[in-house]
Amino acid sequence: MSPFLNTRITVALLSLASWVNGEAIAQKQSNSVVVDATSLEGKFIYGYQGFFRRPGQGNIHWTLSGSGGTTPGPSTPGDVIQVQFDMFPAVEQYPQECLFPTNFILPSGAHASLFESNCTGVVDTHFRWMQENSIDGILVQRFYGQFDDESFLQLLQQIRTAAEKYGRAFAVEYDLSGVSSARFDGVVSELLDDYTNHIAPLVSSPSYLHHQGRPVIELWGFGINKAQLNAADCASIFHALRSANPNPYVVLGVQWDWAYDRTNHPDYFSVYTQGDVIQPWSVGAYSDVASYEQKYRDNFVPDKALADRLGLGYAPSILAGSSSRNRDQGKTFGGRYNGTFYEAQLKHQLDMKPFFVFGSMFDEFPESTQVIATLTASEVPPATKPGFFGIDDGMDHNYYLQLAGRYAVLYHQLF
Repeated sequence: MSPFLNTRITVALLSLASWVNGEAIAQKQSNSVVVDATSLEGKFIYGYQGFFRRPGQGNIHWTLSGSGGTTPGPSTPGDVIQVQFDMFPAVEQYPQECLFPTNFILPSGAHASLFESNCTGVVDTHFRWMQENSIDGILVQRFYGQFDDESFLQLLQQIRTAAEKYGRAFAVEYDLSGVSSARFDGVVSELLDDYTNHIAPLVSSPSYLHHQGRPVIELWGFGINKAQLNAADCASIFHALRSANPNPYVVLGVQWDWAYDRTNHPDYFSVYTQGDVIQPWSVGAYSDVASYEQKYRDNFVPDKALADRLGLGYAPSILAGSSSRNRDQGKTFGGRYNGTFYEAQLKHQLDMKPFFVFGSMFDEFPESTQVIATLTASEVPPATKPGFFGIDDGMDHNYYLQLAGRYAVLYHQLF
C-alpha cells in the first residue's frame, strides 16, 4: 500500500469540500493573507524571468537572438522575423503603456501585442494575480553575464514594490547557465560583488524571503551541464556565496536525476549535499502524464526520502507544459493535455509534501512553461510561419494559474 494513500484520500475530500460554485472558499480566505516571508517552508512559488523588452532594448527575448531591434512578425508576405515563443500572451489586463504592437494579425484583424516585463503595470498585474490565486511569490532569475543590465536592476525594485503592496514574497535566483569552467576567472568575484551591491540591499524588505533568519538565494545550474561547469568550480561558487554577508540560506538548482550522481559523479553530489534545499529541474525530464507518473514513482519519491535522510529540503520543480518549436526550429509543438498533465503534478505535491513547491515558470513564454494569461487556440494569430498554438478554447486566459492556486490552498493546509 502506498505510504501516501491516506493523504491522497484526505486531499480528495478536501478538494470536494473546498470548491463551491467553481471557486474555493478556502482560497477566498487565503487571498488576503500577507505571506509570511520569514520562512521558505510550505511556500508555493514560481520562477520569474522578467526579461521581455520592447524592440530596440537589446535582447528582447520575444525574438531570436540577433533580431532584438525588429518588431516581431511578418513585415512583408513570406518574410517573418523569427520569434522564440509558441504560445501568445493574453494582454488585456496589462496597461496600454506596457504593450507594443507586432506585425502578427489576430483572427479579429487587429495587430497582436506583446508586453515588456520592466513596465510597472506589468509587474503590478503579475503580483495582483499571485495574490488573487494564493501564490506566495517568486524566485526572480538573475542571469550571470547580465549583471550590468540597468533595466533588470529597475525590475528588481519594481518587484520589491509590488511584493510589498500585495503581501507576496520574493527572492533572487542566480542562473549560472552562462558560467563556464573554461572562462572561470573573475566569476566568483562578480557574483559576490553583485550579491553585496545589488541583492543585499533588497533583503531588508519585509517581503524578501528568509529562512532561519537568513535571506534566501538560489544557485541554479549545478550538475546540469557537467561538460561546461565542473564540480570544483560549483563548489567555489557555493562556498563563496554561502559565506557572504548577509549569510544566505541556499537553494541549489540541480539536474532532475541528481541522486544518480551519488555513485556516478560523487564530486558533484558532495556539493549538492552542502546546500540547504535541493531543487531538481524537471523541464525535459517528462512530457506527459504517463512519463511523469513513472518519474514520480521511480525518482521523486525515493529522492525525497534520500533528501530527508541527508537533512536537505526537497523541492522538485513542476511545469504546466513545454514547447520550443519556434525557438529551436522544430517540427511539432509540445502539449498541455487539457490541463491533466499539470494537475497530475499538483496532486502529487500534496502526496509528497515537498519543502516548498516550485513552479517552472510564471512567465517563460520561450519554453511555453508559463502559467500566466495566454491566448486560446482560436485566438492566436493564424500565421503558419512560424505558427502558434493556444490553451484550450473555453479556458480562462489564466486557467493554469487558477488551477495552481486551488492546489496552493490545499498545499498550505498541510503545514
